[in-house]
Amino acid sequence: MRKLFLLMVSGLLTLALAAGEAWSIDSQQASLSERINLTIPQRVALHLTEDEWIVDLNNPMPGENGEGCYLVPKGYQGTLQDAIAAALGDHFKPIDTYPAIKDLNGNGKIDEGEKGTIICLNQKVLQKFCNNGDGCELDLKVTRTLGGSHYGLGGVVENAPDLQYTKFVQFNGADDGTPLELLKVLGQHLPGWLDDLIIEAFWFDGSEVAGTYEFNFLFQLAAL
Repeated sequence: MRKLFLLMVSGLLTLALAAGEAWSIDSQQASLSERINLTIPQRVALHLTEDEWIVDLNNPMPGENGEGCYLVPKGYQGTLQDAIAAALGDHFKPIDTYPAIKDLNGNGKIDEGEKGTIICLNQKVLQKFCNNGDGCELDLKVTRTLGGSHYGLGGVVENAPDLQYTKFVQFNGADDGTPLELLKVLGQHLPGWLDDLIIEAFWFDGSEVAGTYEFNFLFQLAAL
């Protein structure tokens, strides 16, 4: 019983010491110090504002404000990256038919530039957080889960305005889950939540084959 009492007293003394009362008395100046212990756990996080994109060429959604489908004129010689930039810059006309052919000016005939291929774009915001002082890396893994490899051309543009950074990756031919680096920040953390604009694109350039295709886009942010 005495042993138990002594253990209880010892525990109370430990709690009193942990509470850490302090006082100071002086005729001219009183001062005290406080000890603060701060723990910040390492964290990486992602928030995607949209988790699905449906592209149905039975009824293509005409392009507007950099989203939807646009007519790429017959004979266009640019790359997929060039075509994305042209669509975003309003250099291509919106189109709602597949294949891409339409009397856009209403003169009753198909003029030059009113027939070609079709590119469809989608935009979404990917918010990222990484407080690791050594930096972090953002990768995209594209896995084709249904359909063959003949779906045209596919690519993604990563825009990180807070970092004054942009990058393009093309995933057709690399749609087996191969990591595609979108962003790498070395030797520093990210300053809070940063909003990246993700632009996804499929260009049905004439190499596509009829069918149903499905893809899984996996965005991964990792501390370095």
